[in-house]
Amino acid sequence: MEQTITNVGIIGGGEFGQALGRAFHRQDIKVDFYDKEDERSTVATIEELGAANTVLLLCIPSWANREVAKEIAQAAQRKQHVVVSMAKGVERHFVTMDKVLASQLGQDHVYGLAYGPMIAEELAVGRQAAGVLALSDMSWYDRLSQLFAKAKVIVEPSSDLEGLGTCGVLKNVYAIAFGMNDGLHLGDNAKGRLAVLVLREMKQLLIHLETDPQLAEGLAGLGDLITTGITDASFNYRVGKTIAEGIADEGIHSEGLSTLKELAEKVELKRYPLLDALNRMIYHYEPTSELEKILLSH
Repeated sequence: MEQTITNVGIIGGGEFGQALGRAFHRQDIKVDFYDKEDERSTVATIEELGAANTVLLLCIPSWANREVAKEIAQAAQRKQHVVVSMAKGVERHFVTMDKVLASQLGQDHVYGLAYGPMIAEELAVGRQAAGVLALSDMSWYDRLSQLFAKAKVIVEPSSDLEGLGTCGVLKNVYAIAFGMNDGLHLGDNAKGRLAVLVLREMKQLLIHLETDPQLAEGLAGLGDLITTGITDASFNYRVGKTIAEGIADEGIHSEGLSTLKELAEKVELKRYPLLDALNRMIYHYEPTSELEKILLSH
């Protein structure tokens, strides 16, 4: 008989990690935190966190996932962990988080991704969230879906772990376009057209990258895009808006910006008008009015 999960370890005590932790606490799920900042931690080391918890949720930026996964593997002491990353990002050469976890955890641990509309501010006040959950061993799916449901995070299964990793990061790039739409004051009609073009382009990209194009229509694609494309609670949306307004910090860093840069080396951007326009506007200093031209011509 499968055991119910009654405790969980969260790595990353920032806004999202704390919000998810509070959601679990409301349902009497014991939560341990590890963060590089001592004041956000309830345990001293990742080893201590792993000793107390089988399920570990990575609520940290993508660029920290490799080192943290490596530490989990080193500290495991023959204990199998289930490690789920919530980070929607890529490393150099468009290495998605599923590949990062696989390289560090291998077959000794179960690893996976949970991507979808999960705004931290809403989780923190008890509102629902949703996502797609893909795992290297889907026999853990029912137990994890029940765990997330207690936090009012409703998840759906996917057997395409690589596709989920790709779909989630593409969404971040397109959220920047939605922010630019609002920063340029193009209006809601333009935003409706933008949504259709984004969905079409995402599906084409997923096919090109040999993953399931239907993911674009689900929670990790369209669902998350609607959430993060209309609210200042989305960092990538705010990045796009400030770029269009001409007030963005030149040193700004976001998962969407990093993904766009790596995509330029992975695919031929000219085949994807929106991505190509974003790349030219952000990295080649073409005027942000290019977005309106794309919306009027495609």
